[in-house]
Amino acid sequence: MKKTITALSLVAALFTASSTPAALATPAAPELPAACAGLVTDLAGKLTKTVTSLLPLPNLGAVTPLIGDLLGLVSALQSSGCLPALPVSAPVPLPVKAVEYTGPVDQCLPVVLNLISSIAGLGGTVLGALGGGLPDVGKITGILTTLLKTVTDLLQKCGLPVPAGGLPSLPIPLPVE
Repeated sequence: MKKTITALSLVAALFTASSTPAALATPAAPELPAACAGLVTDLAGKLTKTVTSLLPLPNLGAVTPLIGDLLGLVSALQSSGCLPALPVSAPVPLPVKAVEYTGPVDQCLPVVLNLISSIAGLGGTVLGALGGGLPDVGKITGILTTLLKTVTDLLQKCGLPVPAGGLPSLPIPLPVE
């Protein structure tokens, strides 16, 4: 009987010792798809063109197609599994995704929504100015500041790689109205 209890105690101790390090180990961050780095680099390039097209003097004709390109890159990041897809309320046929996002959705999804909102706000401001009004440089500068901060948050919270040349910044000094 003593031998059985001792043997069971030994087995329990070995089991605990062998499983404890695995239980305490931090799970590795999910590996991003290979396409993410290229898409993030493209996003940084389009942002650079957007900033230089709007500041110090807005060239609305040059920036208009860039708004669509930025939204297209967000969509490409989502379909490549680099960013989470937006939630839908009704069952609709969704486009087939090559890869499903496996990162921290609770941190990343709000930033994706903010990014889309910032791009749409910039588009609305640009399109409003194309109607014949003068562009509000102060408003454009504010939207670009928010957009660039949101992209920085996107890289950090969604685990995306920082592009080789970094992200663009606003010209200093900022233009005045």
